[in-house]
Amino acid sequence: MTITWERGMTTVAEFLALSSALTGFSPAELRGTGMVGAYQALVVQQAGAEPLDRLTATVARGGIGPSAFGDGPERELAQAIAQLWYLGTWPGLGGSTAPERDPAFVVSARAYAEGLVWRTFGGHAPSTAAPGHGSWSHPPADPA
Repeated sequence: MTITWERGMTTVAEFLALSSALTGFSPAELRGTGMVGAYQALVVQQAGAEPLDRLTATVARGGIGPSAFGDGPERELAQAIAQLWYLGTWPGLGGSTAPERDPAFVVSARAYAEGLVWRTFGGHAPSTAAPGHGSWSHPPADPA
């Protein structure tokens, strides 16, 4: 998939802060994935700059949690961004009423490998990192 950058009002630093609030990972941890620019561009491309700006403003005002978004499009976009970071997939917007307008897809092999879900238990995406000879003889690292 080719992602075309469309400049919105949300800066990279604001997107990092928004993503940090939505995922629970620090901006440094998110930056360490190397996916920040690609994900910001993808969100702008798929959802538009204005919805991202509205969501960023809501979260910047302290709006985080189920009651901050109601059941509107901001909630759906917040969930999509969280899924993007955790799984490396774009879930599509528009719910089941119009999935053909914004279908779900895996962003890239790298996005899959950098998914935060693997970090929650100290693991790696299957077949993306060599654990090393004899690694199976040691218990998994404590993610805390």
